[in-house]
Amino acid sequence: MNVKIIELLTLLDEETACYQSMQNVLIDEETSISLSRKEPFDRVQYEKESLVVKLQQLEEKRKTLVDQLSGAYATDGESMTVTQLAGSVKPPTSEKLMSRASRLRSIIEDVREKNRRNQLLINQNLDLVKGSLKLLTNLIIDSPVYQKPGTHQSSVGYQAPGGRFICGTV
Repeated sequence: MNVKIIELLTLLDEETACYQSMQNVLIDEETSISLSRKEPFDRVQYEKESLVVKLQQLEEKRKTLVDQLSGAYATDGESMTVTQLAGSVKPPTSEKLMSRASRLRSIIEDVREKNRRNQLLINQNLDLVKGSLKLLTNLIIDSPVYQKPGTHQSSVGYQAPGGRFICGTV
């Protein structure tokens, strides 16, 4: 088996393991999404960001490696996918490439779906917080406890400069 193909198989396994870690982080993220505790959510976001960086690096390595292999196996020298590359190599290796590629593809789809659901939950929580802030802001602005300096509180409905009367006659 070609050394580059073995390297690609190892890289696909690493990328799959990294996506499996991302699945676990997304599960943690879902449980940490709440309005009351910020620290667990921040910790999970840090883990998620570091995994995204690692996944980007692995993906770049995979693309470079597949491009190198496609130059060796492709007839026209165009870039290939792992699945297309599997069709160009001999049977035991092609089956290994196909199984790893399909496993990686299914994990990526699961991660995308979990991430989409978590994003919806985050947006709902954000909308709730914004609505609460808007409600509180309107309550504070509409009914201040003290009047602004220099403004005189009028006696509503009465023209007399004194106190308010409930009944005009006793």
